[in-house]
Amino acid sequence: MDKSLNKSGNIQKYGEWGLLIFVVIPLPGTGVWSGSLAAALLDMRFKWAFPAILVGNLIAAVIIMGLSNGVIGVWVGF
Repeated sequence: MDKSLNKSGNIQKYGEWGLLIFVVIPLPGTGVWSGSLAAALLDMRFKWAFPAILVGNLIAAVIIMGLSNGVIGVWVGF
């Protein structure tokens, strides 16, 4: 929760785009749960926060999938 509150200034400054970037970053303390918490604490409207969190999660999933497949491909020899 502390990391979410520390990043809330940037999220509040950039609005939905800041929330999307916060959710996209694949690091501990960021992601859907923390983004949802930050949106709730900042009183962001649901109709703007939900799409930003959803799209951010989809982008993060693609990033992680690509990194995972790349690492597995190097190990297997593809």
